[in-house]
Amino acid sequence: MVMVDLYGDEKEKSHHLSAMSKLARDLGMPIHEIGALYESVLEEMKKTARVRDYLSILASRQVKEFLHGKKVA
Repeated sequence: MVMVDLYGDEKEKSHHLSAMSKLARDLGMPIHEIGALYESVLEEMKKTARVRDYLSILASRQVKEFLHGKKVA
């Protein structure tokens, strides 16, 4: 599920795993389903992100919007 270079270090990995856990809990879905989608969104965002401090918030929002059928910008 996790790409080798998706996370810069263990601290960043832990931060994103925490965001995935919270998202899975909030949505009542298994973490493996949320995790795959979250990491796909995160990978795309990282390609163009200049400021990475809020990627977990933005990725979580996009996953929620996708799962709720909203159009994601």
